[in-house]
Amino acid sequence: MDKAVSGAIRFFQDSQLANGSWPAAAGQTDGSWVTALACWALLAEQKESPSLARGMRWLREDWPGDSRLWWRLLRRLTADRRVSAQSDSYYGWSWTPGTASWVEPTSYALIVLRSIPAMTLPLETRSRLKVAEEMLYDRMCPGGGWNCGNPMVYGVAGEPQVGPTVWALLALRESSLRPEIEKSLDWLEKNSNSIGSPASYALTNIALRTFGRRIPTSGVSLRHLHEKNDIPWSIPEMAWASLSMSPKQHWLHLISPSDRH
Repeated sequence: MDKAVSGAIRFFQDSQLANGSWPAAAGQTDGSWVTALACWALLAEQKESPSLARGMRWLREDWPGDSRLWWRLLRRLTADRRVSAQSDSYYGWSWTPGTASWVEPTSYALIVLRSIPAMTLPLETRSRLKVAEEMLYDRMCPGGGWNCGNPMVYGVAGEPQVGPTVWALLALRESSLRPEIEKSLDWLEKNSNSIGSPASYALTNIALRTFGRRIPTSGVSLRHLHEKNDIPWSIPEMAWASLSMSPKQHWLHLISPSDRH
């Protein structure tokens, strides 16, 4: 196990770009959203490293396009032609530098940056984290949960999706008593038995366990989905499945029911 971990650390060090970020795929020369995930993995080492420090600095300094004044002015000038309803006051992180904020990369960045003591972060970063959290609440679908796009388009409520919902919930876990969190957990719990994707089912289990919610015993299970073998399991699916079944989930602060009430 130690050998495997050491090899993974070397991979992160070797694949990191000069500016501290990581590319989404080998051969790419621009940093991306995976920088947050790489930093998250390196944080598990429980020790400082030059790679982690440079990655965290890049993450703090990576501003999305919709945080810029000209972007906001353009949105204001074209407000009468907009098809989605969301506030321009909030922004988070993007998939690719310089583009618009999205739920999942914002959630990844929040999880990582909230995992270190707030007082060690620059004041600007602390303020930005609060804006990013409000962006997630603003992007929540009316019935609870999140999707990969906008909560309301042409006046029609968006349909939540498991992945974005789980990551947003984990990013906002320190505000577990807010009604938006309760509503989204209710949606996730209600729809858990109809999930057919191994990755989605594993992520659902992780979120429900993290918030002290009941994991339904009826319906599908990871074992059942694996035995059916209807679709090939990818590496992320195997990783999420392993994490969801692990008795030691120290990679996120567990919120017990007594903490929430």
